[in-house]
Amino acid sequence: MIYLEQFAVPSLTAEENYLKFATGTLREYYPFGVFEEPPPPLDFKEVTIFYGGNGCGKTTLLNVITQKLRLARSGLFNRTPHFGAYLDQCYYRLAGEDAGHVLNIPTESSFISSDDVFAQIMRRREVNADLETRHDLASAQCRRARRNMKLNTYEQDGVEPFLEHMEARRNSIRTFVNRRVEAFEPEFSNGESAFRHFTQAIGERGLYLLDEPENSLAPSLQNKLVEFLEASVTCGDQFIIATHSPLLLGLKGAKVYDLDAVPACVRPWQQLENVRLLQEFFERHRWEFQSPED
Repeated sequence: MIYLEQFAVPSLTAEENYLKFATGTLREYYPFGVFEEPPPPLDFKEVTIFYGGNGCGKTTLLNVITQKLRLARSGLFNRTPHFGAYLDQCYYRLAGEDAGHVLNIPTESSFISSDDVFAQIMRRREVNADLETRHDLASAQCRRARRNMKLNTYEQDGVEPFLEHMEARRNSIRTFVNRRVEAFEPEFSNGESAFRHFTQAIGERGLYLLDEPENSLAPSLQNKLVEFLEASVTCGDQFIIATHSPLLLGLKGAKVYDLDAVPACVRPWQQLENVRLLQEFFERHRWEFQSPED
């Protein structure tokens, strides 16, 4: 399913006109000046990929599209006082708009970044650290209750301490603690956490912008993510992805924009520099993959 058909950023002339009255460095006017030559209007398919080296503007494009379309997001991003002026000069067209029957973007649509994964991992660690402290306190509470209360002093000390004492005597420390403190949240490796995060955040029939989802993923998990994304397309999802990964670049039917080109252009994924570098690497080492029988 295609929800977003086209998106255009300000032209070079529009940027120059805006920056003509600007003072300070270009960094202060981000995202103005990010592109040596702004890309032409971008046309989207079910899967569209932004490819390029660090600093080419992949994430910037995703952020601009996300904010212009007012999509949900959980993390912070680099927003300057001039970000709104840049958005005002952006243009987009939804599917069916020209024919008068607009296919609106589903509310489940969102921007999902690999940075969200690391934030989630740190949050889980903080929660578990707090739970560990609470477990230790509850364990100490159990030992005190076993030691301090005498059965014949409940009238003086009250019923509650007596009941706590009885519970501590009749149960193991583990049971006593578990009744007072919730269980630890399960922790996974960075790669497992990333894979779970992306696959759980992507629903059916939505527009999803993914920023370098391959971060932390081993090639085997990248392959599984590719399978998941290709299956999600058949369920009505549209994806716009920023990536360096040759495995993701090879997504079935993907339209790839090479942002290293000036201006950006559509290019077959097999011709991209990162893919060619890997191809050359494996060609140089081809003999090492051959068995003695070969």
